[in-house]
Amino acid sequence: MNQARSLSGPALLVLLLPFGGCNIETFVRGQDPPVQEPVYVTESFTQVPLPKVDLLWIVDNTGSMAEEQSALADAFPGFVDTLEDAELGYHLGVVTTDVETDGAGVLQGDPWIITPAATDPACAFASAVSVGTGGLGTEAGLAALILALEEPNRSGANRGFRRPDAALHVVVVSDDDDDSWDALGADPVLEAIALLDDEARRTRLPAVFSAVVGDPGTGCRGALGDAGPGDAYARVVEATDGVLASICSADLSAVAEQLAALSVHYPARFALSAEPWTDAVRVSVDGDRLDDGWTLERDPPAVVFDAPPAARAGIEVRYQLEPEP
Repeated sequence: MNQARSLSGPALLVLLLPFGGCNIETFVRGQDPPVQEPVYVTESFTQVPLPKVDLLWIVDNTGSMAEEQSALADAFPGFVDTLEDAELGYHLGVVTTDVETDGAGVLQGDPWIITPAATDPACAFASAVSVGTGGLGTEAGLAALILALEEPNRSGANRGFRRPDAALHVVVVSDDDDDSWDALGADPVLEAIALLDDEARRTRLPAVFSAVVGDPGTGCRGALGDAGPGDAYARVVEATDGVLASICSADLSAVAEQLAALSVHYPARFALSAEPWTDAVRVSVDGDRLDDGWTLERDPPAVVFDAPPAARAGIEVRYQLEPEP
């Protein structure tokens, strides 16, 4: 017992050094690399206070539309009030159904793009929709839609109206059905739906078509006059989940407010700066974790909510980055 306790300090060091050296060799030359710590990213967003919408009105300017244009102008103060109550960042523009004259598809009025910054948006809008009744030929609202939103007018005469981060709502007002066959040389309904689909894909926001026209199949008769059936317009409305309303209604105020309410589109998609490595993504809104009600897109990476978060909501997305090789 006494001999065992007589080992000196240096002798003990000699015994330990080889063991320590072996550990170093195993760490440096081993086949397994050191484990990397996972890297997590937290991205924060704030839902916009002013969702953007570009509203294009296509107004029939043929000889039978005087009373309807007047009723529409009377309804616009309520329409604009609804837009402003919803705190929308709107662009309003008006074109006519006449595509047989110079300037077809060009926005009417002064200013030709009406925004919340206008001195009196309701008055400016009411003036813009009073397009007169001197239109030539047939009503070609769908051709007017395409002329207004495609080149050369898109980046020419109508430059600035259509924004890359705004929803689109197109509203046609006419007492007769669309007749754009000669202007387009193709099926006007399919052409219009294709254009709206392209707009929705480009912006990842809704592109909706609504119509204030004669009742499909039968037309209508009312205090504002007679109207033929708006069958072609109704097909575009159905394809884009818009509003279909009768132009024969004596009071268009309720229709205008309904259209304004439909124009409120808060963003539901929030793009991420990197692709999450796994599907283990955590999402919270105003501090509350959400385990459902959203999906993860991969290409390009984004979180998409089933229902858009409310205005000014705080959104956080936490995810892991792919480890470096």
